[in-house]
Amino acid sequence: MTRGRPATALGTYGEINTTQLPTGMWQAETRMRLQSGHRKRVRARGKSRTAAIDALKVKCRDLDATTDTGTLTSTSTLTALLTYWIDRHDVSESSKMTYRRCIDLHITPNLGDVRLNELTTAGLQGFLDRLPHGTAKTARAVIGCAVKEATRLNVMASSPVQNTRLPKVEKREPRALTDAEITAYRTRLVQWCGGNQMGPKRGAGMVEIIDVCIGSGCRIGEVLALRWCDVDLKAGTITIAGTIDKATGTRKDMPKTVKSRRTIPVAGIALDALQRQWDRPVRQFLGEPVFPTRTGTYMTVDNAEKRLRDARDGEDDITPHDFRKTVATKIERDHGMLAASRYLGHSSTAVTEQAYLARPEVMPDYTGSFAVKLLRAV
Repeated sequence: MTRGRPATALGTYGEINTTQLPTGMWQAETRMRLQSGHRKRVRARGKSRTAAIDALKVKCRDLDATTDTGTLTSTSTLTALLTYWIDRHDVSESSKMTYRRCIDLHITPNLGDVRLNELTTAGLQGFLDRLPHGTAKTARAVIGCAVKEATRLNVMASSPVQNTRLPKVEKREPRALTDAEITAYRTRLVQWCGGNQMGPKRGAGMVEIIDVCIGSGCRIGEVLALRWCDVDLKAGTITIAGTIDKATGTRKDMPKTVKSRRTIPVAGIALDALQRQWDRPVRQFLGEPVFPTRTGTYMTVDNAEKRLRDARDGEDDITPHDFRKTVATKIERDHGMLAASRYLGHSSTAVTEQAYLARPEVMPDYTGSFAVKLLRAV
């Protein structure tokens, strides 16, 4: 019984044939058995016979390091990869909206037709260097996550994103507000609310929203998402169990991260504000939101922030997030980094330290811990 020729081993190629083309270029050709078991004709060209053979070997090596899937191949475009990845990426809809906007406005017009086997660190770095810092940061994250998926599927051998760098930008130091700044801000807000001469009184509930931010350090989206079932006025606590989705303007039953879900005691200014909301005559007709609109829906972050900007009228640059940083700084000062991180619902103390703690202008006197009392200055 005769036997056929033994199968070529996976990842290897057969005899290389060369031909000189009418243009003078040389073409090298072979058949390679991919890791999937399929055979594929591979061709490469060069100015000389040796150059063509060397180019063919490089091409075969790259093919051996990758695997074509039913959807993606090593010659798929970056746009095809991003389309495949974004539908499977497990993030909130608001994050997906941000990523899609970056893909449509920046990545696709500049890199969309580049094939995966053509992506290089140098090419990506040049692309990132042309973008503003915030856009570059988002674009790098998007491409990096998508390429990581491609390497997991073995469509790409390695990630060219890993060694890219974001353009340097001057980092703004976290800001902790003084009591005087908080008082002045709140006074302006009180004067603005209801100060219009015609129509319904403006700014209903805005003072109470800010008072809860001041007395809890919560994100404004978390404050706006509070339900009455999340508030315990007798115990003096609130439960952070959701946030307002910026993309849709609706409440979602999940704060920013898993560790953001927590029950925390709040300061008296926040409890007083919550009590005022509870005592509103129309409260029982407006449903579960603690800070409802006139129709009983949840107030959106964009609308709340716009009203706060109108109330400030350019007199300062304070944002609701500055109250969160102020709370973090005060808790860390009195109770330590871990307490501040847990109270704010951060995933780690590194997040608290890098983005939320304001440095004191004058460091506390720690010299008693290391001074050698027996020595005297000469």
